[in-house]
Amino acid sequence: MKDKNLERSSIRILGIGGSARRGSRSLSALRAALGVAEAVGAQTVMADVRQLDLPVYDSDRSLDEYPPTLRWLLDEVRAADAYILCSPTYHGTIAGGVKNVLDALNFLADDTPPYFGGKVVGLTALGGGGAMHVIDALHHSTSALNGLSAPTVVTVPGSALDPESGELRDPATRKRLQSMVEQMIALTYGLHLGKQ
Repeated sequence: MKDKNLERSSIRILGIGGSARRGSRSLSALRAALGVAEAVGAQTVMADVRQLDLPVYDSDRSLDEYPPTLRWLLDEVRAADAYILCSPTYHGTIAGGVKNVLDALNFLADDTPPYFGGKVVGLTALGGGGAMHVIDALHHSTSALNGLSAPTVVTVPGSALDPESGELRDPATRKRLQSMVEQMIALTYGLHLGKQ
């Protein structure tokens, strides 16, 4: 964080998720999580996998060979104070589109500190019983990307979202998202104070 007087309203949370599918329900789940963060005063930005439209990550490619959306994403990752990741459950694990976006963060390997910079990451997944496998995969990726996973994680069943609007309609899921976001903010404060 840049400001020694960190205020809740100055915490910037970047959400990364969704899928290549139009009308992605996991994107609706991510939007709901970011909405909870906004309701408690955080600033939010959303990186939609579909809108990023990144080609498969190739370490032999230079950054200039990627669409400008990747440079935008890297700048947002650097600017954020915390993150929320959300993936649908595809065959029991993280969706390829989300994993590809995380792989592309390899361009932040030479930053100091690298990747997520030791910041807090909230983990969410859309799906039924297999969603916990997605959470596990996101946790491993978060650790590899120098992030600190928030202890509270959230699986969002498809039935928790309105089929027409995509709005979150399940109070229990919303309450869990609120717990995760509050935890993220508290941890972000704690990490900031520890650096002063």
